[in-house]
Amino acid sequence: MTALDLSRSTSGVYLTPEQSNEIWTDVLKQSAVTQLATGVKLPGSGMEYDTLGDMSAAKWVGETDEKPVDKPTIGSRVMKPFKVAKIVPVSEEFVRDKSALWSRIKEKAAQSIAQTIDQTFLTGLITAPSTENMDTLKDAQTVSIGSGKYADFAKIATTVLTNDGDLNGIALSPHGLAKVLEATDANGHPLLVPSQSTEIGTLFGARIVKSPWGHVPEIKADSAHNISAAKEVFGVAGDWTNAMYGTVEGIKMKISDQATINDGGKQINLWQRNMIAFLVEAEIGFIVRDKKKFAVITA
Repeated sequence: MTALDLSRSTSGVYLTPEQSNEIWTDVLKQSAVTQLATGVKLPGSGMEYDTLGDMSAAKWVGETDEKPVDKPTIGSRVMKPFKVAKIVPVSEEFVRDKSALWSRIKEKAAQSIAQTIDQTFLTGLITAPSTENMDTLKDAQTVSIGSGKYADFAKIATTVLTNDGDLNGIALSPHGLAKVLEATDANGHPLLVPSQSTEIGTLFGARIVKSPWGHVPEIKADSAHNISAAKEVFGVAGDWTNAMYGTVEGIKMKISDQATINDGGKQINLWQRNMIAFLVEAEIGFIVRDKKKFAVITA
């Protein structure tokens, strides 16, 4: 396909739906959050979702007896989208080969958006733009795998299960995956069950999805700089039916060869350097119904 209709007079253009879908499909493949959580379409103003608490079991009743009444807890959550954006500058040489240009744009745009999603909602390395209508799993309960024995990994499952969750997904960083690959039971059998498909496999029946951005390095305490110690984070496990992300209109993009962009404090004049910049943006939201059904996996 022809990637983009560019000319020297190009000052701004939006992606076609097909092109937007290409980038968003790549985002879905790279982000652990979008692979595990439920995705919905959001209006620009956000959306309110009703929540229904657990109900007790039905009761046996005799003929003509009154039927028992159950009053579950009913609440609501508002998910609002917030904008994530990235400027991708390229040289004019890329414009001469549209297929190379489009491949480069897709790669950079999809990777940057997927990274922001996982580092915001999984690890909190990127601060969320709101604490009212957007959640992260950074503050979910933690489970340490310690020495990496069977009992240590079993705590991941039991933590979710004892909070009435269904352990159905684990977002693991490469560091976390390395730990799982080394883990065995008392008989020396690997805990990771390989998948028949192209996926990594399962742990205690939960699907494992790798996130390149699901890792947080250990932080050493430094009293002189008021820094508290924090354990290394390997990923997040939980009942992902309790997590939901939303998007508005997929990916948007504008193009300019006239602007001046600020790259880490350095001013870059596109016209002067024979460059073209692509502004890629999306509106995304994320909420969690019950964080007790998730566990942050630490060292």
